[in-house]
Amino acid sequence: MALSNKIYCKKIFDINHPFYKEVSLISQDEHRRFWSQTYIIRGKTVRITNDWYERNYSHFISYITSKKIVLKEEKELLTVERKTNQPKITITEPIKNSRFKGNAIGNSSNALVRNILSNLGQESFTQNEWQETINYFDNKCAYCNEQTKLIMEHAVPINKKYLGEHRLGNIIPSCKKCNDNKHNKNFTEFLNDDIDKIKKIQKYMDNNNYVPLTGNKQIEMILEMAYNEVATVSNRYIAILNELFSNKTE
Repeated sequence: MALSNKIYCKKIFDINHPFYKEVSLISQDEHRRFWSQTYIIRGKTVRITNDWYERNYSHFISYITSKKIVLKEEKELLTVERKTNQPKITITEPIKNSRFKGNAIGNSSNALVRNILSNLGQESFTQNEWQETINYFDNKCAYCNEQTKLIMEHAVPINKKYLGEHRLGNIIPSCKKCNDNKHNKNFTEFLNDDIDKIKKIQKYMDNNNYVPLTGNKQIEMILEMAYNEVATVSNRYIAILNELFSNKTE
């Protein structure tokens, strides 16, 4: 039952929830993080997480490769990889006892803010509702109108500047290129002067009763406190450990 283990799924797939969870064990706060459709796995009724994005794709390929599973839709991809002599994707253990590079504390602070915003409320949505969203945008990218493989994209980004949430009304279909280029921009900023597309997204939000929290000063203040608290806690324990090592060397 490894796929129901949160820690295992974080390590293997880089998701913040178990891949699936038994329905009876899903709390009220977790409902919005799992598709409402149920499945039977080893005699237990479970729901599958919707915490799944383009960034998880390589992890998924690594997992099925390690299990020697070849999905029908992946056969062509794997054939191309063999023909081009590309190295196989393998699961590697994280490097232990190494120092973090870059702004590790800043990344952790941003992750905390994103986690808080992603778990506000108790809304959940189904695969059918997501398909209806795709249909609303004519099975095309909401930003460039390209008819290609579509992924879930947060129109209002989930960060402490724009205060986006993981709700159906804030999730629209996007191609990978637009998703990458938009990054942490608000949809209005990314679309610039394309008024028609902006209005279509705003109407979609209205239809799903989604009101962006952008500009809510009280929430901004609380999230700023949470953001700074990560650095405070980190520095506190760094000081404790440095003091410990300092005493040992005296």
